Amino acid sequence: MKKTLTILIYISLATLVLAYLFKVMRWPGVEDLALGALWLHIGGYLGYSLLIKDKDSRIVYPMGILILGVMVNLFGFNVSSEVQSISFFLLFLGYIGFHLLIKDFLGENDMLIFRKLSMGALGLFAIAGLFKMLELPYSDVALIVGCSSMALMLLLVGLTKDLVRKK
Repeated sequence: MKKTLTILIYISLATLVLAYLFKVMRWPGVEDLALGALWLHIGGYLGYSLLIKDKDSRIVYPMGILILGVMVNLFGFNVSSEVQSISFFLLFLGYIGFHLLIKDFLGENDMLIFRKLSMGALGLFAIAGLFKMLELPYSDVALIVGCSSMALMLLLVGLTKDLVRKK
């Protein structure tokens, strides 16, 4: 059950990254995908927190960010769209980085190459977001590459949690 919920959390987070890409690129039909992936992600965390006996105590941090995101969505704040988009991007980058870089979060992973690849994917994602905010040339291509690499790393890390390799 723990493995299934961990995979669900990482797959839904990868889907959220792709929904972010669709939203920023203004591709149609993203609202339903983003909303479904967000609630699936929240449901995965709730299932993990209720059903797993020896849960990771660090689950409080992502749950707090998810609650903050839902509250901001519900109540809304009067800030400019630029400040809102920059704040969301930085929060989202930190949230994804927490899932990728915190050692043994939601399960052990002894594949050290994934940690280095995750740092590279986070760097690509951060640079692509910066390019898009500054409206530099080829920012769309950079964002597609950054989001795709981030989603791929989330899938790989999520699928290899608690995977035991023979040595």
